[in-house]
Amino acid sequence: MMRHRPLPIVRAWLRVPAVHFLALGAGLCVVATWTGAPARRPPIVITAARVAEIRDEYARSVHAVPTAVELDALVARDAEEEMLYREALALGLDRGDRAVAWRVIEKMHFLYGDAAGDDAQAYRRGMALGLERDDVVVRNAMITKIRLLARAASRSDEPTGPALERELAAYLQLHRDTYAQPTRLSLTQVFLSAAKRDAALDDDARTVLARLRATAPPPEAAAKLGDPFIAGSTFRATSPGGLAKMFGDAFVTAATALEPQRWSEPIRSPYGLHLVWVAARDAAEVPPLAAVRERVLRAYRAERRARYLAKMVDELRAAYEVRVEHGPQAL
Repeated sequence: MMRHRPLPIVRAWLRVPAVHFLALGAGLCVVATWTGAPARRPPIVITAARVAEIRDEYARSVHAVPTAVELDALVARDAEEEMLYREALALGLDRGDRAVAWRVIEKMHFLYGDAAGDDAQAYRRGMALGLERDDVVVRNAMITKIRLLARAASRSDEPTGPALERELAAYLQLHRDTYAQPTRLSLTQVFLSAAKRDAALDDDARTVLARLRATAPPPEAAAKLGDPFIAGSTFRATSPGGLAKMFGDAFVTAATALEPQRWSEPIRSPYGLHLVWVAARDAAEVPPLAAVRERVLRAYRAERRARYLAKMVDELRAAYEVRVEHGPQAL
């Protein structure tokens, strides 16, 4: 099939900034006025055949038949996407869209060949025939567009300046566990290699531990009583994750529970036994906003968008009656 250039009239229309602002403004107006008792829309009917398709698509994707609860959730999501799609069409977001134009033109040339005319004629005829309706590519594009409108709307009333900074600071405190720097340990170890000491490992560890407690050498000097360890003997302000990469999770669990300034009982790792002196334990703390502001801002905005879209969908549900047909195929 020959390739077709986008029709000039559509291409020019897409370049007019006012068009985008009008569409956005219309969307924001609709979003902002969806309150209380929105006008009723034609009902959405999820047929038994569609329920079966949803079930089969899920089964192919995850290689398991959905439970009744999972299927209900999938059907609800399908109805939600239909609501968003219809609202996008009602706003005219399919008009002048480059992706929609391409789909319509391609479909017209596929269906009618040269009789479809040039791109401009094919586009006009295809739109008149409603070829963009119920097209999966167009549908996905329109759902994305309406979600982007909700995203833009969520930003339209976002606070600015000091008010935004106060909101971000409050968000950081509310989610402090997400951003808190983990507890960090400063420690020295005396390592006894399982590969080197074999059956004498446990007895050697007990002997070295008794000597450490009896003579109390400086921790850095004590390391000479053991075997060389590839990562060294002293670790300063190291996170549990960093220690786990070297010694394993069991070592970290034991080390974080140790009493500081005292040689531990032997702690086992995949490499052997470790006698550990915890010099300091730095408690977890929430960093200042300035240090994590970009992360907090992204999360704050994502949460606002999700809430705004959820509110929009909830209000749309009041405007749409959803009918789900249950038949043998949906069982």
